[in-house]
Amino acid sequence: MNLDTMTQNSGEWLRGTGPEADIVISSRIRLARNLSTFPFTNRASAHQKAEVEHMLRDKLGKLDANPRLDYLLVPNLSALDRQFLVERQLISRELANAEGRAASPCPQAKP
Repeated sequence: MNLDTMTQNSGEWLRGTGPEADIVISSRIRLARNLSTFPFTNRASAHQKAEVEHMLRDKLGKLDANPRLDYLLVPNLSALDRQFLVERQLISRELANAEGRAASPCPQAKP
């Protein structure tokens, strides 16, 4: 995925147009749920994290989504791309700063 395409689009409030351009309302909901057969990430082994990643990657690849979803390996992104995603609130600062977060390949999961 080329993150440059995302720089062309911004929220209306960021453009500063419209009668109420000086007002910014932001709300955020975060929902996290453990997969029933895996522990939460802070208790999971590297192998378990790799299993979860491969399982989710496989499921996401099979979705018929419009627009198409892209899977990004955050550790492979440049520092600038990570910062961009943080500024757009698409990833957390913690995730952006996590070096070596990608787990090693899981033998029983399809990449």
